[in-house]
Amino acid sequence: MSVLVPERTERTERAPERPARAAAPARPAPAPPVTGGAGWLAVGAVTAKTAQTLVLLVFAAVLDPGAMGLIALAAVVLNVVTVLADLGTSTALVHLRGDAERAARTALTLALATSAVLVAVVWVAAPVLADVLRVGEEGAGVLRGVVLCAPLVAAAGVSGELLRRSLDFRRRVLPDVAGNVVGALVTVAALAAGQGAYALVHGQVALAAVTLVVFWVVRPPVRPGWARPDAVALLAFGRSLAAGSVLSLLVLNVDYLLVAHRLGSADVGTYSIAFRLAFMPYLLIALVIGGAVFAHLCRLRGPAIGAATVDAAVRVHVLVVPLYAGMLVLAPQLTLLGEQWAPAVPALRWLAGYGLVLSALEPLLAALKAVGRTPDLLRITALHLVALVALLLLVVDRGVTAVAVAQVVAGLLTLAAAVVLARRGVPGLNGAALRRAGRRLAPVAVAAVALAAVAVVADRLLPGPAVSFVRLGVVGTCALAAYAGTLLLLGQPRTPGRARVRVRPGWLLLLPLAAAVAAGGHLAVTAPVALLLGIAVVLALAVAVCRVEWAAIAYVVVEPFGDLAREVHPAAVKATGAVLLLAWVVRLVAEPGRRTLREPAVAALGCLGVLLLASFVAAGGDLATGGAHALTYASYLVVVVVLVDTIARGRPDPAAAVRRLATAFALSCSAAGLVALIGFLRDGGRAAGPLADANDLAFFLVAALPFVLVRTRRPRLLTPLLAVCAAVLVLAVLATLSRGALIGLVAMVVVALAIGAVRPVTALAVAAAAGTALVALWATHADTVDRSLGEKRHVAAQNVDQRFATWTVAAEMTAHHPLLGQGPGGFAASASRYLPADVPVVRQSVAHQMYLDVGAELGLPALAAFLAALGYGVRGALRARRRPALRPVADAVVVAFAGTLTAACFLSEQFYLPVWLLVALGTALGAAAREEVRPCASSS
Repeated sequence: MSVLVPERTERTERAPERPARAAAPARPAPAPPVTGGAGWLAVGAVTAKTAQTLVLLVFAAVLDPGAMGLIALAAVVLNVVTVLADLGTSTALVHLRGDAERAARTALTLALATSAVLVAVVWVAAPVLADVLRVGEEGAGVLRGVVLCAPLVAAAGVSGELLRRSLDFRRRVLPDVAGNVVGALVTVAALAAGQGAYALVHGQVALAAVTLVVFWVVRPPVRPGWARPDAVALLAFGRSLAAGSVLSLLVLNVDYLLVAHRLGSADVGTYSIAFRLAFMPYLLIALVIGGAVFAHLCRLRGPAIGAATVDAAVRVHVLVVPLYAGMLVLAPQLTLLGEQWAPAVPALRWLAGYGLVLSALEPLLAALKAVGRTPDLLRITALHLVALVALLLLVVDRGVTAVAVAQVVAGLLTLAAAVVLARRGVPGLNGAALRRAGRRLAPVAVAAVALAAVAVVADRLLPGPAVSFVRLGVVGTCALAAYAGTLLLLGQPRTPGRARVRVRPGWLLLLPLAAAVAAGGHLAVTAPVALLLGIAVVLALAVAVCRVEWAAIAYVVVEPFGDLAREVHPAAVKATGAVLLLAWVVRLVAEPGRRTLREPAVAALGCLGVLLLASFVAAGGDLATGGAHALTYASYLVVVVVLVDTIARGRPDPAAAVRRLATAFALSCSAAGLVALIGFLRDGGRAAGPLADANDLAFFLVAALPFVLVRTRRPRLLTPLLAVCAAVLVLAVLATLSRGALIGLVAMVVVALAIGAVRPVTALAVAAAAGTALVALWATHADTVDRSLGEKRHVAAQNVDQRFATWTVAAEMTAHHPLLGQGPGGFAASASRYLPADVPVVRQSVAHQMYLDVGAELGLPALAAFLAALGYGVRGALRARRRPALRPVADAVVVAFAGTLTAACFLSEQFYLPVWLLVALGTALGAAAREEVRPCASSS
């Protein structure tokens, strides 16, 4: 099995010098296809990686995780030796101006001498390395054996770079193909003969020998020689490449080394199988296209470089996104190789995200390399290494899944830095080009969501064992058909002067149609009820995708019934949110160009999202609890963005969209309150209704009340209904017996009267109606009400003491970890360490104070970003009050903010919709008010 990754270690090469041109032609010649020339490279890469993958799967099926860890570490050592042996001199032959054949002899001498020294060093240090990496005595023998092929690899590399210099890619890939095939066969044969981990040694030596021999067949062998001027020229160019290669090598392998040192070889094996599978699409697609793109970018000038880079990025994503989306959904099928690989499933999902980040990074690196910005490449690689090492040192003791999360975070930081440097250094790769790339990639994102949805549904509906090759094949085929069909249907606009990313022949639609018909026929016989349910879901999804406003209304209607909906299905609320997100993305594709996402509140939420991710990686508790909390935060951040943009695009105007959304939320909360009242009168206790906790329900009800009380334009027939809803909401709040909600209710009434949002007579009428109903209920259900109040009084004093204790604990946590906090979900895990000695243990998962809770778990910067988002939402609503058309609904939002932000001083409600919904409504109203001002200013 080949463990070399030459494509990855070539990331930091300098671009070949461009020959000077006498004069610019009158008309520029058509640019060659940006991925042209990738065919032969793809043949070599696919053959090599297919052989490697097959051998890897054989290893995984035969060996235990400890032996797999030894193989992974031996691969790391071999990669280090081969990269250091080259010193960049072989690659320098491509750039060299002069007699390359003569210089190749010097390069060969340098490579052989350096590799021989490194082999000797490894042989001497093998016992120490084996002890540090915790691989035992067998590990020392494997390390010594595997590096024996380093001189052969060095000699083959010189011949390969000479063929690359001459652009003879056909002959360049033949030795790699032959070597990998023979190496794979020898490895499998040695494994069958019982050689265990030593099979790697046999396979690597055979691979290197065959590759070198075939290179000597396709071109004359290079003989060792020496010319001092050639050595100086080669080392002068190669030293920067060698530095970049070493950094890239460390980025690729430092995770293995730290996992081996801190966790052991078994965990290395578990991590290795996940990493290699996730890395495969990147190696087979992104690096192959990147290698071909680099050669073409070197021949372009000006803005054409940026345009070609965007084209390459789109092509890369069209090909890699379905593979990585499939990995995310079908990761449990990894246990087909054996149940011992089950711990690798979560890591595989995270590493699939890492592979996608690397695939996005590759075209940017190729563009920087093509314009000669090699120092920027070194900066990017150094940043990646520093960020990765820092994160790994923080989280490696938490297991291989935490290591995978660290890889994703470090990759995202590196990608962000690469985008900044590419915008500065690559001609034509400006903000407009990046936005154009985003619009062209939107259909790919929608198709990926369709792939994941179809895969999940097909996996649930398909009978038989949960893990099987048949299930993997059927589900994978249906998912890919959904991806292809969605991508074909959405299409992309043609870019003038360039070919489209893909073709749209109509007959390709037969693929998803055939898959749908086959699946429908199977279900019609085996599960007709499931088929009818699936058709209904598809129709509802189609309607929601066509009208994103309806999807938004459905989402805010479902949220007050969250726990009840989860009893129907655990993913019911998440599915509604996913439909909303999908509908929004489809609208972005169909109607690009809106700029509402540049609102300050959205920027504050973006900062909160970054800090959330940093806190989760650096300080998060266990991955299950911390991941659940982080996912809840992240989902609401996305919901705010979606709702702000949806309202801004609302018809006939944003105010109408806000009214519809707020009315739907208020009616849903009224229904939830009615359910809670019925349960209260029947069972006593505290009215919780469709939510498990009465305090959470009270928060919903307080947030909804202003939207039925504040004077807004509404149909006359709706007024009596809203009056009844107001009475139900007030009664339900009282029945929750939530003191925090009652204080918020009082604050809300005060603010409403102060700003004139509610007439005093209206407030008195609602209070009188609620009081009359309360007296009537007390008279008819006196026993239930008295029992509930008695139970509340019994626990009230204890609750007060516990609240003070949790607030103290949260404040102590914030003081000790002010930057990133305890991490999402960290309050419950760490509370006992911050309790004073004389205070009994507090068994609370939250601090019961939203602001302290956010600060304790995410840190003060995240709290500042959260408060900034709230402040921008309030500011937007206040600004909208200055516009007569927007004032009524803006008054309702301001009053709702007053009640919820006051109640949040006694409740931890950042994990529920109301506060985020109000941020979205206030931000959207502020944007609408600003848009109204601009036409007036322009007309004057």
